[in-house]
Amino acid sequence: MSKKSYPRLILASSSRYRLAQLANIGLQLPGISPSIDETPRDTEAPEALACRLAQSKAEQIAADYPDAVVIGGDQVAAVTDATGKLHTLGKPGNLPNAIEQLTLCSGNTVTFYTALSLVHNAKHATLTECETVKVTFKKLTEAQIERYLLSEQPYDCAGSFKAEGAGVLLFDRIESRDPNTLIGLPVMLLRDMLADWQIDLLDLTLRH
Repeated sequence: MSKKSYPRLILASSSRYRLAQLANIGLQLPGISPSIDETPRDTEAPEALACRLAQSKAEQIAADYPDAVVIGGDQVAAVTDATGKLHTLGKPGNLPNAIEQLTLCSGNTVTFYTALSLVHNAKHATLTECETVKVTFKKLTEAQIERYLLSEQPYDCAGSFKAEGAGVLLFDRIESRDPNTLIGLPVMLLRDMLADWQIDLLDLTLRH
């Protein structure tokens, strides 16, 4: 039986986390890092921000690879503080910002919005969706926060932790249909989105 032909897949990211997630399911994809402005717009909701950035990343790379299906992804976290103010948490970038983020998260429930966008320019097709995860953090001391951050240095992770590492010990509860989502790439959502374009992700992974 001949194998079904699929378009080439490209990940619009050089994130070692997302590439590792794909490799873990048997899919080796090229990762190409886009360069976009990730500044949130005024009053932009966290889910809308994640979707916009994921699509912008995919569109930028797809412009150079029109025959490929380009996968863009982005993750934004949001938490409400004791005064009722909503805070959007992106990548902290450094220790002081990470301390501020984890202090906000401590003892609170944080919603993570992980968006995926597929762009196939040859078909003039775009599909963008978002998966959410709710994480309730344990009440953390200042010393625990600083020691954790100095240990794992998760400054390139929204929310300032690595769920695939010791960061999971900061949590009291996780609510999600797909544990991959928290790391940065909701694999089950990717499977479902590709299926909408008649691309069978399981079939692809079992070929390798």
